[in-house]
Amino acid sequence: MPALRPALRSTRTPLPMLGAGMLWVVFGGMTATGVAHAQITPRASDAIAHRVVSGDTLEVLAARYLGDHKRWTALQSHNKVLDPLRLRPGSVLEIPTRLLRAAMASVEFVQGDVQSTRSLDHLADSAKVPTQPVQKGQLLQEGDSLQVPANAFVSVRLADGSLVRVQSESDVELRQMRRKGRAGSLQSVIDLREGAIEANVPRQANGERRFEVRTQAASTSVRGTRFLVWSDGQGRTAAAVDEGSVAVHTGQPSALLKPGQGLSVSADGQLGKPTAMLAAPDIAAWPALVEDASWVSLPLPAMAGAVRYQVLLAQDKDLTQIVRGGLFTQSPARLTGVEDGSYIAAIRAIDANGIPGKPSLQALRVKAHPVPPLYESPAPDATVGQGQHGLKCTQVTEASAYRIQVVAANGSFAQPLIDAGELKDCALPAEALARLPVGEYLWRAGSIRTLGNGQPDAGPFAAPQKMKLALPPQSPELQIGGAPGEGSSHIHWTGEEGQRYRIVVASDAGFAAPLVDTWVTQPQWNTQELPPGTYYLQMQVEDANGLRSNLSAARQFQTGNWVTTSEGQTLTSGDGLRLMRQ
Repeated sequence: MPALRPALRSTRTPLPMLGAGMLWVVFGGMTATGVAHAQITPRASDAIAHRVVSGDTLEVLAARYLGDHKRWTALQSHNKVLDPLRLRPGSVLEIPTRLLRAAMASVEFVQGDVQSTRSLDHLADSAKVPTQPVQKGQLLQEGDSLQVPANAFVSVRLADGSLVRVQSESDVELRQMRRKGRAGSLQSVIDLREGAIEANVPRQANGERRFEVRTQAASTSVRGTRFLVWSDGQGRTAAAVDEGSVAVHTGQPSALLKPGQGLSVSADGQLGKPTAMLAAPDIAAWPALVEDASWVSLPLPAMAGAVRYQVLLAQDKDLTQIVRGGLFTQSPARLTGVEDGSYIAAIRAIDANGIPGKPSLQALRVKAHPVPPLYESPAPDATVGQGQHGLKCTQVTEASAYRIQVVAANGSFAQPLIDAGELKDCALPAEALARLPVGEYLWRAGSIRTLGNGQPDAGPFAAPQKMKLALPPQSPELQIGGAPGEGSSHIHWTGEEGQRYRIVVASDAGFAAPLVDTWVTQPQWNTQELPPGTYYLQMQVEDANGLRSNLSAARQFQTGNWVTTSEGQTLTSGDGLRLMRQ
């Protein structure tokens, strides 16, 4: 049997009647060992079979089952009893469940866009009223259907305390919810058209309660147990028992499911053998804290016999309030859109027959907000000049402040070298890094928001980023050359291998409008492109690591061929301008 996958169908298929190969399990009283007795009951009848004993009358049975002895005529008409005062002991009478008192169910929890549809006559499967969203606390009645899409879940509490958890991509109908007598035991039948449910049915002192889950291929009925039923679009079914024991019958020899066992049923009703559920997965590698706002990422363990895994995230340890879940075949399992909070994460391995294994549960806390900022500068693994550059990151809309920490590359953030909190801007000035010696470091940044009560709420840090702190190169001494009486035509300096040089030239000492701004790779620069005049020059050096020096102090130089005296003094005109040879 291929693996089962709960998936919501777009159309509904009426459930088939009991026939050859159809699994139908009905539990009467419980034995001393707690194992349910199984008997075959025609699905079409939707009735309780009563074996007549001495002293039974239709009035007695009407009072017991229907809560009113005056309704004995309905039992007479249904069973075609000729003499209501003479019931033959040993004979079997049917008590139609439609005659029992209706019971209600309530929605304990809903996640996502779960829709309900109310049948105008659910037994006849006639027209239905339009769907409506399901709300927590909503009352459900017999005939209501629930459509649960992907990433949605709903938990329904029946009148007898039974809890039914409907998984994502499921379609179910509360086919019967009737009570025997005025305050008798509940008779419940749930049609699982497709998908998966988990039921927790508490024990009762008497053995008259009836609880059934029907699929196209199977029907299970239990008391005092916790079990799962899965059904796919091809009519195949798988069941597994966590607590209690379940007897199953399909017209073939009965199969007894003990705690920790499961079985599969093919679409034509062929009953598989009870097998041990796969062991609870080892989730020692699961994190206790998740700080990623994108998703909760959980590694899937490698298990022999497992073909996929069901992962659920719930707000309670009983998995009643499931907020996310899915089926996964590849690691990791990723659940998106999880809000900050404390959760219980659960996982089951599923075998090739679609039988779910035993669960593993672990507490999990999600704290992903306010989201951390993104890094702007320096770039990852960049080298930073000591005292030249600081650290900068992006602003976060919901943040009111920021926190930046720096540690040595082999250090721990438990003891940071720099721990700057309550920063109004997401930046650490260069002066803060200047106090650190050259070397390799890690830095990280986080956001802080202000809650409604005025208290600060720190979010997670971004992943640490590497940087290297190094001494920046120094600007060299410039050698400005030129013959006496001539302006400088050649400027040179002492350089090092791997360096390049930025030349900035302006006609004013303030460098308001640079005439030259260029990079050269050789430690020299020629001024011949400049017209004769007086200029100012600044230089910046970049070394092999990409570190740049600060711009040097401005140096004045001149260009052109000037008129000089024999002593080398420059001659000027009457208005003070230097004379230049033509």
